[in-house]
Amino acid sequence: MKKFLQISLIAALFLTATTTFAKDGDFTLKVKGENEKFLRFSFEGNENVNLSFIGSNNEVLFQENIQAKAASSKLYDLNALPEGKYTIKIESDTKLANYKVVISNGKATVSEPVFSDVFHPLIKKEGDFIILNVENEEGNPIEVQVMNEYNDSVYTEVFKNKSALQRKFNISKTDSQSLTFVINVKGKQFSKTIELY
Repeated sequence: MKKFLQISLIAALFLTATTTFAKDGDFTLKVKGENEKFLRFSFEGNENVNLSFIGSNNEVLFQENIQAKAASSKLYDLNALPEGKYTIKIESDTKLANYKVVISNGKATVSEPVFSDVFHPLIKKEGDFIILNVENEEGNPIEVQVMNEYNDSVYTEVFKNKSALQRKFNISKTDSQSLTFVINVKGKQFSKTIELY
């Protein structure tokens, strides 16, 4: 009976820790063991995350787009990498986290992440319309440019003093195969190509 209570207590603590962890943030990156070159990347469910491993010369060594429907984690083996300094960029729909990774003396160390917001306007196709939503709390000018598959500009407009921009584009009469939307706000640029057929 005493052993059953101990196991129940351990299980309860584990479940509590897991629940608390899930509420801490969108994702975490940690070294698996003290003297190891393995990194564990954990993230909550319903996430689309882009993970990039960048070398000291800003070359992308590895890139992966992770789409998960449930909370999970992945393990990355860094044993093939030489000693040096690296950066791991993890980008979700709303956040960008930069981690500094140093491999030295047979082990990896990871810095605390530096977070920044990601500029992601919502652009989606619904029937014969493309919907554009841009959040712009500071009211900076929003430049919207739409190009066809030949990079010909088919629409350009600058919207001023708007904290939010919502537009519907009727595509029922276009003969373009795809449209690329380029949105510029205060030095940040976002582009997305929508296939029409």
